[in-house]
Amino acid sequence: MQISAQISQFHGVGIPFKVCEMPVSATPDAILVRVSLATICGSDLHTVSGRRGAEIPCVLGHEITGTVAAPTHLRSATDEILREGDRITWSLTTACGTCEYCVSRNLPQKCETMFKYGHARSEGPDAFSGGFATHILLRPGTAIYRIPDTMTDQEAVPINCALTTVVNGLANIGTYYGETAIVHGAGMLGIYAACYLHEQGYKHVIVVDTNESRLKIAKQFGATHTFNPAETSVEEIDAAIRDLTNGRGADLGVEVSGATIGIPNLITWLAIGGRCLTLGYVYPNAHITVDAHQLVTKCVTLRGVHNYHHTALGDAIRFVAENRSRYPFAELIGETYPLAEINTAFEHAFRQETLRVAIAPSLGM
Repeated sequence: MQISAQISQFHGVGIPFKVCEMPVSATPDAILVRVSLATICGSDLHTVSGRRGAEIPCVLGHEITGTVAAPTHLRSATDEILREGDRITWSLTTACGTCEYCVSRNLPQKCETMFKYGHARSEGPDAFSGGFATHILLRPGTAIYRIPDTMTDQEAVPINCALTTVVNGLANIGTYYGETAIVHGAGMLGIYAACYLHEQGYKHVIVVDTNESRLKIAKQFGATHTFNPAETSVEEIDAAIRDLTNGRGADLGVEVSGATIGIPNLITWLAIGGRCLTLGYVYPNAHITVDAHQLVTKCVTLRGVHNYHHTALGDAIRFVAENRSRYPFAELIGETYPLAEINTAFEHAFRQETLRVAIAPSLGM
């Protein structure tokens, strides 16, 4: 089965995306998916701005929903038969299941033969490997999950990056009922983190960001307190946190801003024995200066987590399915553009007026 499809190739910083048409075929060892919706993630913006590297040309986009577009013998992560028309999402990375990272270290997202969607050079069999296209080919080793019929594409599309990264990171650092958490950054990961921690029974969920509109969204998604460091000093925030925690400080810090001041601030605001999770430094040379004296004398645990274990994707989907009536997940997605207007979509995303700008390849076709 061969069809004509479109991809939008990124050729380098300052060069407009080029939308081109080319044939794509379903194969026995790959699943052909028709892309329904894809959103522009912060890491896509890092790539386009040159903050992080990419092999070019490439098809960006990894927060994706789609439908199975051709018969396949491959199954879902829950061993279900996949049929044409099934709405699905999938893991960012592939895993072989046999190497040391997959087996001994329980880090399949760091598999020795790992392939990452939306980050590969677009050529040959990898031409259809990103979400900013009408179709994508999923290879073996991808954890594929059906999207519940009750869930919209707008609710589901950021799950396989932003939410699952948060769910996996928090599972690694540990969450405990009744604690106080402080989230540094109110982007998509920060909003999801606030929501998840609130549902985990955290007494106080504090979100810090310089963007007032995002702090308002955080309040809708479970934040009990918000602070703008452009208006409130580090010392004032520290005092406020100690007032909330009987002088102790926060139990958990979650860095999702990518700002180099994030970890130093969180260590200041943490209690003795506190834990600090960092997920936001997904670009090179993110050098930070930390008062190691605080890190040591406070007995702080600092944990960095990248990507996610594929099973966390199933947990993230269930979280949205169970809580979609309580939180306006779909409203986190802003304006949606057709694939032909991808350059305009990125211009919009760079203005950071909304948490996510979306691309619906079939829009206007």
